[in-house]
Amino acid sequence: MERGSIIKWLLLGVAAVLFFQFGPKNGLWGSKVSPTQPFGPLETATAVRAPDATCTIDGPRFQAVLSTRGGALQHYYLTDPRFETDKHQMDLVTVAARDPQALPPLPQGVADDAHAPLRTDLRLPSGDDAKQQVGFDDLDWKLEPGDGKSCAFTYADATTSLKKTISLTGKPFELAVQVEVQNLAPEPKKHRFAIEQDAWRLRKDVESGFMKRQSEFASETLAVTAGKTERQQPGDFEPKKFSDPEFTQERWRREPGEAKLAAVSSVFFSSFVIPEQGPGAPVVETKIEQRWNDKKYPTREDDPAYGYFYRARLAYPEKELAPKETVTYKALAYAGPKETDVLAAVDHGAPEVVNLTFARIARALIWYLHAIYGVVGNWGVAIVVLTVTVRLVLFPLSLSQIKSSMAMRKLKPEMDELNAKYKDDAAQRGLAIQELWRKNNVSNPVIGCLPMLLQMPIWWALYSVLQTAVQLYHVPFLWFGDLTAPDKFFIIPIVLGASSFFQQKLMPAQGDPQQQKMMLYMMPGIFVFMMLFLPAGLGVYMLTNSVLAIGQQLLVERYLKGHATGPSGQIEVREKSSGDGDKPKPALGKGKASARG
Repeated sequence: MERGSIIKWLLLGVAAVLFFQFGPKNGLWGSKVSPTQPFGPLETATAVRAPDATCTIDGPRFQAVLSTRGGALQHYYLTDPRFETDKHQMDLVTVAARDPQALPPLPQGVADDAHAPLRTDLRLPSGDDAKQQVGFDDLDWKLEPGDGKSCAFTYADATTSLKKTISLTGKPFELAVQVEVQNLAPEPKKHRFAIEQDAWRLRKDVESGFMKRQSEFASETLAVTAGKTERQQPGDFEPKKFSDPEFTQERWRREPGEAKLAAVSSVFFSSFVIPEQGPGAPVVETKIEQRWNDKKYPTREDDPAYGYFYRARLAYPEKELAPKETVTYKALAYAGPKETDVLAAVDHGAPEVVNLTFARIARALIWYLHAIYGVVGNWGVAIVVLTVTVRLVLFPLSLSQIKSSMAMRKLKPEMDELNAKYKDDAAQRGLAIQELWRKNNVSNPVIGCLPMLLQMPIWWALYSVLQTAVQLYHVPFLWFGDLTAPDKFFIIPIVLGASSFFQQKLMPAQGDPQQQKMMLYMMPGIFVFMMLFLPAGLGVYMLTNSVLAIGQQLLVERYLKGHATGPSGQIEVREKSSGDGDKPKPALGKGKASARG
């Protein structure tokens, strides 16, 4: 294909991407009215609510404020100074529970506390109301006198006595939840216990968009069972998805298997619940609700308050209580940073909330990164030492790749001659080049790429470790104010682009010269563009790795040149007569070639 044609198709491709990214949302590719998720009105609370009262618990590195509205979290502050934002303590309870008026309108009959973290439900999803243990899910509890280490809520009516206790465990970011249900009715009553974690996110905060770095608020729901871990994004809950078999009649997505953990996570923080006690084995259910003011904005993207409720819960089997019978449920709740050592202490699937590529390799790198930090006491220096170590461990693979590239560079003049001589006969050209490689003990370039491919799992694992490392959150290093934020002075992107250009110059020129020239400038440009939006911690790793690669290449080439052997052989591809006059017949048609030294 001619160069002009390549440029033409490239420009058309860019135009198509820009059109679909920024083009009209309505018309042929869109809808004038956004479809809504099939939830419908929910009656979950009485029309008149009792006044709100709160209880505060101060735990290791956090403070929890709980409300009598549902006995759920109203605030959850991280008291570690490292997590302060604008000199304010970070509150992991999002706006849904703090300020419902800031949200798009809730469906008719849904209480303000219907999406508060540590909310508990007791009503059956369906059935005879006379059999239901409670009339509503969002109850007005009474607050019992506390001791500063726990909050106890009670509720009682003619048929039910409930007690919900939330207390400290003594470990960072943990709360123990216990709910006792007693049937006071003269006949059997049924209930279904569920406990959940929730978070509200604006769409503009969670979606990175074009030419933006990944938002630290990008969120997902997690369902961890005995068999596997499933992660869900808003796209998994588009209206058309709710007809899939994994959705229940309550429009929750249920994962098969016994539940280990139900979580809502962002890049650096996670809130989850773990089952500890209860009749029967619970399941994990997740839901991401789209919320926008559809009365004012028929198209959801037009509403600046358009966002998502991320919800994950444990749901126990239905339970029937005989008169005067009592049952107790226990769960462990966590809300805090995704710190590796803290999550490992929680166990029960908690480390799964950290989204890692090549997880086993990544966890080994995390362990080593912490070990280095324990010695040097600086996370930036720890990243540099980790990168140097990985580079040294992979040196044998890099050495093979450098030798291969040097050999290819040495043979380039002869390859150019063969390409010119057999430009109209690809078969003979290929055989001649292969014979040249064989004569000079040079492996096929495809095989030469294998060392690089074998390194990729380690580099991708390291990339994912640094992309999600909450240990780097708000940590300064050199001129960086925060290792999880981009370099605001653009020093890393520029230096990394220059090092990439120099590295390209060191590589042997192969293939089409025009393509080589394009790659010479394109690769540095890609690196510069990437680092404009990637965290500075990743920039430290990439720049360190690039400098080490250049140094490694120069030192190895210098050593090998000092121990070089004689010149390479030259290949001559002979043609022999077919016996019909002077008409030649290619000898390479049967794979024959000879070398002349």
